[in-house]
Parts: sequence; structure tokens; C-alpha cells
Amino acid sequence: MSQLIHGGDIQSAAALYGHAPESWLDLSTGINAHSYLVPKVSQQAWHQLPYLSTDLQNAANNYYGNYPCLASNGSQPIIELLPKILRSLGNSNKAWLPDIGYQEHLHAWHKQGLVSTYSGLDHGLAEQQINQAIANNDIGHLVIINPNNPTGMRFSLAQLQNFAVALKAKAGFLVIDEAFIDTHPNQSMLQGPLADNLVVLRSVGKFFGLAGMRLGFTFANDKVLRALDNAIGPWAVNGPAQEVASCALNDKPWQDQMRSQLIKQMPQQQDLWHTPFTRIGGEVCACHELYRSYKLAPDIAQKLQQSAAKNGILLRLITINTSFSLLRLGNVNLSDKSALERCHTWIQQEF
Repeated sequence: MSQLIHGGDIQSAAALYGHAPESWLDLSTGINAHSYLVPKVSQQAWHQLPYLSTDLQNAANNYYGNYPCLASNGSQPIIELLPKILRSLGNSNKAWLPDIGYQEHLHAWHKQGLVSTYSGLDHGLAEQQINQAIANNDIGHLVIINPNNPTGMRFSLAQLQNFAVALKAKAGFLVIDEAFIDTHPNQSMLQGPLADNLVVLRSVGKFFGLAGMRLGFTFANDKVLRALDNAIGPWAVNGPAQEVASCALNDKPWQDQMRSQLIKQMPQQQDLWHTPFTRIGGEVCACHELYRSYKLAPDIAQKLQQSAAKNGILLRLITINTSFSLLRLGNVNLSDKSALERCHTWIQQEF
């Protein structure tokens, strides 16, 4: 049976398992189930070419801080462009990335030359491997997903700052993907001065639940931003997305209420799955406000993913090696009684 490359691919899941796309309960992503209520979009946003509006720029500064940034149609095009650009602006040495994490980073860097990996699951081992690579002068650039998706591993601000300082001496860049940092913005590197060799990626899709809008921001020095801007070309963010994002990024009451809600509901989300998964030997390796991941034997993880799919529930299976796989589960809308009943029915059937 084919494995879906990314979460949220309902169309492919429907083709594989036979349920109508609209009937699925999608728990395969970390996208907030309580999406921001989209305001009415003006006719002008549909009619005019989408040059970057000052409203969006001001909203980004209001939400992320007053840093140089570039808006794009999600982080994906930036992830694909960064390796070539950073090698041209910095050094051309080996890049280090997590062995477990959002794999598009690894795919992009592989296309541009030598790559090594550090542990995306064991924080102590990861820190040791990175520091050893720095000490051995065996590193050019470093990519960190903070917090890591799907493992939940986090680096502290002090650790990240130390890495940035060490890499700067080697003309290397530190790239930090903060797609899931919004529930704890105080852990973001967008605080205080931005190091010249730091690149921070932020996503509007996850926390705001607006993944279909395709909007992300890159924070970096002017040379990096100019190179990215030239590469992605004009009109990178559509007009409706700019209007909706301007509202969402300025809506501090919604942001505060949503963070509080997600943090408060986190134990309930965990309780839904903890007992059945641990009963069969599952080990929690990530417990984020927007997702949780369980470490399981590969055959058990695959069996559960397929069993859930046959019941119209999409989970994300991540194959790691012959020893274990991960199952990632996004949030269930706790106010949706039908969704909760489907989960409980599947749990009783399978566990």
C-alpha cells in the first residue's frame, strides 16, 4: 500500500481507501482545527495584481516584530531556494539537518551538495553531534526545525544563539523553521537583534488554521531576502491572502484566546490517545499543542494507520527505520461530537 508523502492529502487517501473526500476526519496534519474566521474579501483584492500591500507588511511587523522579511506563498518555495542561495552568499561546505523532520528541507539541500544528519529525536545526542561537527570544522550550514515536526524536539534560544555565533565564524548560516512556534512565541528567535547569518521561517497556515491560503514569511539579512525575492518573482502572495492575513496577524485578542484554548485543551487531546497507544507499547515522543506523535513498531504503526483509514480517519505515518515508525495525530475538534464518537469507535474496535 502506498504511503502518503505529506499530511492532509485527502484526495489521495480517498483514492486509496474509497471514502468520499468530504467524509474524512483528517488528523494527519498539525493545522489548527479552529481556523481563523476569514473576513469578507474586497473585490479589489480579486481584481488587481497582488503587489505587496503596506497593510500586510505592517501586520507582519506587528505580529512578528520589526524585522526585514519577505512574504511568499508558503515556506515551501523558500525551502527549495535557500540551499543554492546560502551556498552562494556563505560557504559551500556540508549542510547539517535533522534525520527526522520536515523532509523537504533535506530534499532541497541534497540537490545542492554534501549533507550530513543529526538526531531529530534525541536532543542531547543532536546537540553533541552539532557541536562535534563545529569543533571538527565539518559543517557549513545548519538547519533546525524548532520545534521539530514530527518529533517535538526543541532547542533553547541560548543553544541556537551559540550555534549562530559558531557558524558565523565559518561564513555559515543557521536556518530555523519555526512553523509550529506560534503557541509559544517567547521561544522564537525573533526577539532582540537578528544575527546576520540567521534565517527564520514562519508559517501563517499552522496556528491560524489557514494552510490553504499559502502564506509564509522569511526573516534574514537584506542580501538573502533580495536573492530570494529575485528568485520567486513578482506577485508571490495573492491579493485575498494578503487581506485575510492582515486581519489575522493584527487580531491579538483572537491570538491570545486561541493560545490559551490550545494550551488548556492539550491534556484532553493527549488523554484521547494515551491509554490505547501506550497499552500496545507506544511511546509518546511529541506532545505539542497542535499534534502528538507516538513511537511504535513499524508493523503496528502501519496496521493502525491503515485501520484508521478504512474507518475514514487519516493519520500521518512516518517510516523511520526497521526498528520504529511514528504515528502523528493532529487535534480533534473537541466540540465536534461526531468526530469524537468516530475516534472512540475506532479505538474500541482496534485496541
